[in-house]
Amino acid sequence: MTDFRIGIIYPGDGALDREFWSFAPENVSLHFTRQPQAEGPVGLAGMKALVDDGSLEVCATSFKLIAPSVVAFACTSASFIRGLNGEADLRKRIELMCGSVATTTSGAILAACRAMGINKAAVLAPYVEEVSIKLGEFLEEGGIAVSRVCPMGLIDGIADVSVDEVVRLGLAADTPDSKGLVISCTNLVTVDAIDILEKALGKPVVTANQATVWHACLLARVEWPRDFGVGGIWRKAVISSK
Repeated sequence: MTDFRIGIIYPGDGALDREFWSFAPENVSLHFTRQPQAEGPVGLAGMKALVDDGSLEVCATSFKLIAPSVVAFACTSASFIRGLNGEADLRKRIELMCGSVATTTSGAILAACRAMGINKAAVLAPYVEEVSIKLGEFLEEGGIAVSRVCPMGLIDGIADVSVDEVVRLGLAADTPDSKGLVISCTNLVTVDAIDILEKALGKPVVTANQATVWHACLLARVEWPRDFGVGGIWRKAVISSK
C-alpha cells in the first residue's frame, strides 16, 4: 500500500491535531506546521493578517524537503473572507512556494458540498456575525445556496466547545429545505458529532476538518476502503482500495 504525505498549515491557535488524524486513512501521514498568529479575538482583521503577513509563504516553503502530495491551508475563515478569487490566490501562493498541489479548508468544504449534491446548505459557524456572513457569501458565490447562517458569536475558546453543544447547535441550525449542514472552523470539534447529526437530520453533514482531510486525500489519489471514514462524504466520493 502506497503511503501518502499531506502537509497541513494550521493557525497558531489550532488545538485539534488529533481530530485531523481521526479522519485520515491509515496510509496517510499528516505533517503539521503552525502558522504564527497574533493574540486577540477571532475577527476579519485577524484573518486578513494571517494571509497577508508573509507567514503563509514561510509555512508552505517548510514542506519542500518532504514533498507532500498535497498541502492544505487549514483555516476556514482566512480562506473564505476574500471570496473564490481570494481562495484560489491562496492555493497558487502555496503551490508556488512548496511545489505541491494545494487546497484550503473553504475550497474543500465547497468541493464536499458539490460531491454530496448539497445545492442548499444550512451553516453553523462559531465566529461572530461579520465573519460568519462571509462564509455564507463564499458558498453562494460557489453555487451553493444558503438557507441559514447561525453564528455562535465566539471570539475565543472555540476549541473548548463540547461535542454535545455542537450537536445541539447543529440540529438547531438546520432548516427543512436544506440539502445538508455545513459546520465551519478547523478549531471546532466535530468528529464525534457528524454521525449523530447525519442520522438525526437524514442529510449529509460537512465539517471543516473532515472536508480538509477528505479533499486532500482525493487530490492525492489516496485509496481507502468503501466502508471507511466519518460521514457520508467518504463513501460518496471514494477511490476504493477493495
